[in-house]
Order: sequence, then C-alpha cells, then structure tokens
Amino acid sequence: MTIRDVIERHGHFAHGGDPADAAEAWAEAGFEAHELDEWLRARCFAPGAARDLADAGVTAEMAAMKTSAGAGDYVDTVGFKVSTGDIEPDEARELAGVY
Repeated sequence: MTIRDVIERHGHFAHGGDPADAAEAWAEAGFEAHELDEWLRARCFAPGAARDLADAGVTAEMAAMKTSAGAGDYVDTVGFKVSTGDIEPDEARELAGVY
C-alpha cells in the first residue's frame, strides 16, 4: 500500500482535496504508508505536526489520546489539536508523559 492509498482511504480529512499533494508532503516529512495510517487514525492530519510530535518523542498511539487541553473549548485528540495549532508539540509531549 502506498502513502497515497492510505490518504485516499482516510478521505478528505487526510488530503483536503488534493491526495497527490498530501502524499508528497507526508513523504517529504519522512513518513511511510504504515506510519501514516497510525497518525491519521490519531486525527493528526498535518505532516509537519506529526513530524514535530515524532521528533519530540510522541508516538501516534500517544497522539490519539483525547484531551481538552490547549486553545479552543473542545475535546479531541492530541494529534488533532497539534495539527490545528491549539496545542504546541512541547505541551503534547508533557500530556503524553514524555520527558
């Protein structure tokens, strides 16, 4: 399965209307198809956010944790909140218990 296959399987949420561009961005961020699937299941749709989290030691499994932390009055996954800029990667690392 290719990165584009994974992106297309996750739908518009994963590609914003341009699967080819999204696939290229994920590849440039250094992710392979099997890794991408885990990040998208964690609702982390921005390749840069996923890379920042991974570099901070936060796994996709950790990023799938639900939280109300950060900006915005809503509960969603850590990955989603980092993707939208409502949580910084350092705060995500603390929430996930990575020190």
